[in-house]
Amino acid sequence: MRVAKWLVFIVYVLVMTKFILLKHIPSQNIWQMVDMSQIAFRWQSANLIPFRTIELYLAPSPLNPAIRMQNLAGNVLLFIPFGVLLPLFIHRFHSIIRTTVGSAAFSLFYEVVQLLFGLGSFDVDDVLLNTIGGMIGYVLFYAWRIAGRSQK
Repeated sequence: MRVAKWLVFIVYVLVMTKFILLKHIPSQNIWQMVDMSQIAFRWQSANLIPFRTIELYLAPSPLNPAIRMQNLAGNVLLFIPFGVLLPLFIHRFHSIIRTTVGSAAFSLFYEVVQLLFGLGSFDVDDVLLNTIGGMIGYVLFYAWRIAGRSQK
């Protein structure tokens, strides 16, 4: 059972990596995308101001509303399983604070990889939305855990 749980977690992380880092890149072209000379340019275009992208997507805009909502909701939804699986597999994450910090750190890792390797753009709002998803996941984990205890 323990191996199966870890297998589920690893498959989830691989799928999440494909959606976050490799969404526009065929798998065979990944290493061709690495260009460290572009880091300064990517840093200049990074969003480091919290809520800038969120406000842009929520404000009236000519941007396609479906794309805006897909981006906002997708960033939250993608990390809900992380917030469930992290405390399920790693006992020391049986706290909303630790799961929140773990979600933020994992999201930040993905954003930094996007920045360094040009696989997307660094956006602090993605970290915020992913972290919210992780928190929602933890609440679901906790509710499931409490429900399991009350049935015993």
